[in-house]
Amino acid sequence: MENKLLIDNARTVFEKKGGNYFGYKSNLGDIVIGGSYSYRFIVHYAKTNQDVVIIPGDVNTVTTPVCTTLEERLWKPGAQAKACRDEIVEQAKADVEKLSNYGDGVRYETDVFTKATCNVEFVANRDRRIVVALLKGVRTGNVYARGIAKAAPADCFNVHIGKAIALRRALGLAVPDEYLNAPQPTDVRVGDVVRGKYGLEIIDDSREEVGE
Repeated sequence: MENKLLIDNARTVFEKKGGNYFGYKSNLGDIVIGGSYSYRFIVHYAKTNQDVVIIPGDVNTVTTPVCTTLEERLWKPGAQAKACRDEIVEQAKADVEKLSNYGDGVRYETDVFTKATCNVEFVANRDRRIVVALLKGVRTGNVYARGIAKAAPADCFNVHIGKAIALRRALGLAVPDEYLNAPQPTDVRVGDVVRGKYGLEIIDDSREEVGE
C-alpha cells in the first residue's frame, strides 16, 4: 500500500525492465509514456524535478510494481549519496564473489563445442584508472576472455566497482547502471587518495589497505 501511494503521488514514474527504463507516468507531460530513456537521463532529470520514482518490473509484475530504494537515492546529495556509494561498493564486492563462484572457477564457453573452467584474475592500474578481468583456463592457463573497466576523468576510481564492471564484461553480462553512475564521494575518509593543495578532490576511494 505504501509503495502504491508513492507511485500514485509521484509526478513522474519510470519503469525498469531488464536494463532499460521506460516512461510509466508523467503529470508534467515532458516524457513519453512507453518511451525508452537512459539511466543517465533519469538521474539528470531527477535533479531538476521533484517526486520522481523508478519501479522495477517485467511483463509479469507490471500490474503490481514495487518501488526501489537504491535508485531513488542515487541523485541525492550529502549523507544519502555517501551511504548510497558505500552500498554500491558492497554490492560490487558481493557481485564479484558470486560471479567467481566462490573460488570454484567459472564456466566459459570458448566455442560452440567447448567449455573451459576458468579462474578469474584481476589486474588493476590505479595510475591509468583501469581494471582488467581475465578469464584463464584452469588447465591451460590460456586467456579465454577479458573485460576492461576504466574510470572517467571526472569520476573517483574504485577498484571494487571496477572489478565488478570488468568481470561482467568478460562474461558477456549486462553492467548495472548503478555501477556506471555511482554518486561521487563527498567526504574524505581514512585510506582515500586525494589531490589538490587547497580544495581536496578524492580520486581513489578503494581503501583496500585499511581493510574496507
